[in-house]
Order: sequence, then structure tokens, then C-alpha cells
Amino acid sequence: MAWEIFERIYSGHWFFSSYNCRGFVYDFPRLGVGKYITQCIFVMEDGVCKFIFDDKEFDAAANYNAERLLNDSQWRAWLYKKIDYYTTHFFLAGEKLLVLPLASYTKHQLARVLNDVTRLQRWHQMFSIVANGVVLDGRNHLSNRIRQELMGYVSNPARFNEYWSLLTGVTKMSLRQRKEYVIAQLAERSARLSAGEVERALRRLHAKYCWLDYQYLGPAATLEQFKHEFEAARKNNKNLYLPEELKELKHKQDKLMTRLGFKVRARFLIKLAQYVIWQKGYRKDMQYHSFYCYEPYFREVARRKHLGDWRLVPFLRPWEVERFVEKNLPPVSELAERRRYSVFINKVNSSSFKVGASARLFARTLHLEEDYRHLSEVKGQCAFTGKVQGSVKIIQTPKDMVKMKQGDILVSQATSPDLLPAMRKAAAIVTNTGGLICHAAITSRELKIPCVVGTAQATLVFKDGDKVEVDATQGFVRKIQK
Repeated sequence: MAWEIFERIYSGHWFFSSYNCRGFVYDFPRLGVGKYITQCIFVMEDGVCKFIFDDKEFDAAANYNAERLLNDSQWRAWLYKKIDYYTTHFFLAGEKLLVLPLASYTKHQLARVLNDVTRLQRWHQMFSIVANGVVLDGRNHLSNRIRQELMGYVSNPARFNEYWSLLTGVTKMSLRQRKEYVIAQLAERSARLSAGEVERALRRLHAKYCWLDYQYLGPAATLEQFKHEFEAARKNNKNLYLPEELKELKHKQDKLMTRLGFKVRARFLIKLAQYVIWQKGYRKDMQYHSFYCYEPYFREVARRKHLGDWRLVPFLRPWEVERFVEKNLPPVSELAERRRYSVFINKVNSSSFKVGASARLFARTLHLEEDYRHLSEVKGQCAFTGKVQGSVKIIQTPKDMVKMKQGDILVSQATSPDLLPAMRKAAAIVTNTGGLICHAAITSRELKIPCVVGTAQATLVFKDGDKVEVDATQGFVRKIQK
């Protein structure tokens, strides 16, 4: 058995990751992805959660998942229907949680108030992972299968990457784009409004969208950040034209597919790629929303347990909340240790959880290589061509973005829309995970900057300040000797 780290979640905690750890073993068969994954191990170290699988089991599951998404229309329709259901109800349950008078609840009421929302969280997470093609590593089984099949429909393979860049552009507005568009609309009519009317409108927009950058432990965007975006829109209101730009993109895609002679199957493959790209972003948005909604609950539990840091509460697993609130199990003292080092092990017929020294001892038995400082280069997939040199900045979460200067090389586990301000400054983008339909790949093509995805270890090989050359055309990133 060859254990491998397939994903790292930064600013993570067990309230999020534990459903994934159980789900790959127990829920995948129920969702129609087979019984390929018989065990998985998640390691939490200083708030970073590592997803560890046997590489052969993971490949088998991901290949089977990709095969069904590509060729089983009945199952795919069922899957999408379930995602829509759980996403809608998960969002609404979070909104209801936000307004509950938790401080007035009895201990018994507080212990059980999350039962419905965490059930929705579980299935939202698992259905979304399956719909995305189990995208956790740089191997990208689904996107590679789509590209390979599509190339068979193109008479000029040399221009395939050019076609791919245009055709996989998402034409459905994301929630983040929706926020930018409504701010642009407000900026456009602001000259006809009083200062008080603008202030009230911004407050409403902030209340509606402030959670988009929350990630898993916050904080939410401030009203001042929204005011800054509003002032920027008054100076340059390019987002006002987003709907027209998306319509124009759709027109260009349809025109190109007609010119290439794409029939039903080829057009379906493009539609599937676009859906996966959009749904990955939407899944993240819904997760960020849920933990924004959980925060008042975590704060109330922390207050009652006399915890100085409410961010320790999410190191409970969801099914432990009742016992923790009513019986102090696990003990409060264990939560900080869980954040420092803990391990969750799931097998087909057993499950175990280790904390502290026993967790570290177990992790050593996995013989995982995590020190890559002796390496001087990594290789991945070219998402956008070009060759540049620059200084590395490791950007994992929005709070890291203060390090980023114009012309730096952005290196990350994986990018997401909340890192876009840093991406716009980058001379190149390099990620550990992701394939040619990941956020980094799509954004780099929009920004027209070199990008290498799926390197596996870039964040471990390089550190802040390293001088590197990014040869995205060849898929290499190399240290420059001083």
C-alpha cells in the first residue's frame, strides 16, 4: 500500500474535514462511486488538514467517477438533482441558524440545534465532490479524459489549447461576479442618490455577500472593504458590463463549436467541463457561507465553556457536538491539542481518532515524505504558456495576500476566487493541485499570465523569497541559483 497526500486544507478544522474523511469510505458507495476506497487517513497539523489515500485506491475511484460522469446520463441527472436539493436547503438552514436567539437556549436545545444543518452539510460536501470528479490532486482524471476525447474532434491539434481556453470559459455568473455586478450597478446610479441612500445600499449588499471570503474560520469581509470596492467601481466601472461580456463569450463559443463541426457529444463534453468549473466555485461559496453561519453557534458554545478562543470549537467533529455541550466530552482541554496534531482514520469496518503523541506516532508509520527542500524544481501541467522569473510568495489564504507584490510568483496549494487580488499582481501562478479546468487554470488564461498546475509539492519545495523561473510552456518551475 502506497500512502500519498492528495490534498491540504489550510485554515481547516475537523468540523469541515471529518465528513469528507468518513464519506470517501462510507458514502461513496451510496452515491454510486463504488467501493474502491477502503480506507483513508486525515491528519490535522497546526490547523492544516492533509487528506491521505492509498494511491491505487484513489485512482480507481476517481477513474470510475469520471467514467460515470462522462457516460451515465441517468446517474448524472440524479446526481445534479441531489446537489441542487442539498445546496438549496443547506444555504437556507445556515440563514436560519444565523438569526436564532442562541443565548436564550437551554443546554439541551443548544446541543441539538445543529442536527439538521450538519446532515445537510454532510451530503452537500459528498455530492459536490462526486460532481466535481473527485478533484483532489494534480492527476485530474475527469479533465484529462475530457481533453483527450475532445482532441479527437479537432482537425488541428496544434491549436487545441487555444480552443480549450475559449470553450471552457464559464458563461454563468458566479456569486462573486454577481456581487461585483450589483456594486457596479450601485456605482452607476450613485450620482442620483444621496449619501445616506448609498450607505444603506452598501450595508444591504454587505449583509448579503460579506461571507464570500470567509473560508472556514473567517473573518467575513468588512463594510469598509465593500466601500473600497464601491469607490473603485466609481472610478472604473468595468464590472457593469459583465452580463454583456458573458453573452459575448457564449456567442464566441457557439460560433467556434459550429466552425469546428462539434456535434452532440463534443458539445456535451464542453458543457460538462464548464459545469465542473462553475460548480467547484459554487461549492466553495456554499461552504464559506455555512461556516460564516456557524460562527455565532461556535461563539455561544465557547462562551458557555469558558473558552478564550471560539475557533477551538470547530475542532469537534459534527457528531460530537451534543456530548460536548451536555457532558463536556471530549474535554475542553483536548481541543487545542486536536488543532496542534490529531489523526482521523476510517476503514470499511472501523474508525479511530488519535490526538497528540499517539497521533504523531501513528503518522510516522505511514512513511510519508514531506521534506522536499532538497529539490530545486517541480513539474506540472501547463495551464497558460510563457516563461518568467520572479520571487516566490506562498499564498494559501486571504490573510497571506499582504505579502504579494507586483511581479511576484504566486505559489499555492490551490487558488480560489478569494485570492484573486493577489493573482492579479502575479507574474505567474503555480499550484500543487488542480488540472486544466481548475480555478488557477481558468483565471490565468483570463489574466494571460503563465501558469503551472498539479505540481504536487511546489509549496513544500519553495519558500517565500526564493528566486524561480517558471517555464509554463514546458510545465517546469526551477530555483535560480544565487
